[in-house]
Amino acid sequence: MENGQNWYLRACKFTSRNIVRFRWLVGDIDAFAKRSEQAVSQEYKDAISFTGFDVEPFETALFSYVGALASLFTILFLDLILFRVTTFESNVLVILAVFTMAVPVIVLVYLSEYVKIHAKLMKVQSLGDIPEVLSYIVMSMKLVPNMEHAVLFAAKNSTRPLARDLKKMMWNLQIRVYSSMDDAVVDFANLWGKDSEYFKRALHLIKSSTSEPDDAQRIITLNRALDIVLDGTKVLMDGFAARLKTPTYVLYSIFILIPLALVALLPAVTVVGLRFNILTLVIVYDIVLPLLTFVYAEYILMQRPATFTPQPIPDTHPGLANIKMKKRLALVMAVIVGGTISISGYVMISFGNPHHIISTGTLEGLLPPTLLVLLGIVFAIAIYLNAAYAPYKKIRDNIKKMEHEFADALFILGRRISEGRSAEEAFAHTAMTMKGSVIGEAFERISTNLISMRATILSAIFDEEFGAFKDVYSDRIRSTMLLFAESVHKSHEAAGVAIIKLADHLKELQEVELNIKRSLYDMTSTMRSTAAIFAPLIGGVTIALSEVIQKILQNVAQGISRLPPNMIPGPAQINPENLNQSISPDLFMLAIGIYLMLVTAILTRFSGTIEYGGDKTQLMYDLGQMLPISMIVFTVSAIASRLVFRGLI
Repeated sequence: MENGQNWYLRACKFTSRNIVRFRWLVGDIDAFAKRSEQAVSQEYKDAISFTGFDVEPFETALFSYVGALASLFTILFLDLILFRVTTFESNVLVILAVFTMAVPVIVLVYLSEYVKIHAKLMKVQSLGDIPEVLSYIVMSMKLVPNMEHAVLFAAKNSTRPLARDLKKMMWNLQIRVYSSMDDAVVDFANLWGKDSEYFKRALHLIKSSTSEPDDAQRIITLNRALDIVLDGTKVLMDGFAARLKTPTYVLYSIFILIPLALVALLPAVTVVGLRFNILTLVIVYDIVLPLLTFVYAEYILMQRPATFTPQPIPDTHPGLANIKMKKRLALVMAVIVGGTISISGYVMISFGNPHHIISTGTLEGLLPPTLLVLLGIVFAIAIYLNAAYAPYKKIRDNIKKMEHEFADALFILGRRISEGRSAEEAFAHTAMTMKGSVIGEAFERISTNLISMRATILSAIFDEEFGAFKDVYSDRIRSTMLLFAESVHKSHEAAGVAIIKLADHLKELQEVELNIKRSLYDMTSTMRSTAAIFAPLIGGVTIALSEVIQKILQNVAQGISRLPPNMIPGPAQINPENLNQSISPDLFMLAIGIYLMLVTAILTRFSGTIEYGGDKTQLMYDLGQMLPISMIVFTVSAIASRLVFRGLI
């Protein structure tokens, strides 16, 4: 994320520009700035430097105070509205009071520590960038044994956050912060050595390769550097997978399984005098629990190195022609379909509820009308997300398929080049050999551009009008083909050997990526299964159980109401008023169904971020697939459970 786009930086600058308005909060501005400068630790100053935020300590302190006060006033305003709308039991009032006091404190701590948190997140994400960025350096060094040239190549041709740090290092070298490239590399290695010892060792090996007496020894040293990074990345991700198990079980049990299990018991708490209304249920299950689940999931994900994150696909891609119009049409269609499904239950009730399909009481009918409301909401979301993001997914899948085939195609290309064949013939032969593949079609276009248009190799590949790879948004493919275009001007034998080595590098990267996905598969598959099947299945059963308990309590209340007053049990204070439910079954199902939708979205994002680094396009597409599956399982489970339990009463 660029500094100018960071919300925290903009907010700090806004409060500092309007600091006069907050003089009542901080007193003397100069004294406040001096106290803030003295109060922050060296670690905090290092974090500001690492993130590149153009912000002073007093600006972060001021924003944290303002943010905490704003959150306090907001919550007090919401509390006032709630007190005017409804009444609360004493236990709910205690929860609201704790929430009102805790949130501003949490906001204060978070905003005051955000710079350190963001710096840590940047470091963790950049650790995942190391294998790809360093592979560019190694590949460039094998072609041109110049450290400055290799680092500059990696910095220019990678969109990773680590590449921006390399650009900063090269800028510092240009303005004479460092006396030589060796000093810059040593300082950069020491900076990252605190978090990645293997990256530090690899950089020192690459630097030492420039002093090797012959090419063979230099290649061995460079290969050793790359092996250290690839092995280190695998160990890093294996460690993350091992540390992930316990937090994932906590996420599954405490934040999902236990709340769903308690759903069945909620109607029974009225027996002991604990009563709650629909607003309390919504606050607990649709706001507090999802928020806590999301925060805990994000805390776990902050520890994941963002390895092999795909490059974003811009809307200018030819495969996304008229995408904005398609999104608008999808939105209209989603609203129509979703609205029709949502109101269908109430429409059937207005027409006399034929065949008693719609439930109008506890355990009556086939399904409550709010279940159709949930289905309408979910299908509306699914229609829009699938229509809006399926084209992005298709393009991304083609690029992934091309990356998978690229190493094999590059090996064939390198063999033909080393035999002394021209680039045109080499690309044509590779396209014929890889016929039927995506990369084969791209290589065929390169050959056609070279022969029919007399284009240079670079233009045939990357020209903005006719280049074969102009719409292939893959750092890996782009950087490799740039190195190929650079090496092919040398002798055919040297260029062929270099291309084959590039293919070997890509194979090694693919192997590491595959091993990482395998090591994380247990966690991702568990979370996906929970989101799509287990959570909605349990939710449907517990909803039906809650209706059973409500029905039993209603029958008991009716029986007690016919007893003389002196016959009502006294110690438990059981009376019809305590047994009657304050929440109707259809509203109860609506609140729990929304909770399941939110949990499904959180778990889908959680598993997706672990698996592929949180790519937005993939996440939106996955949500469009998972939400309807989850709600269909919930619907079937709830209907089947209601039918079974109804026959037992």
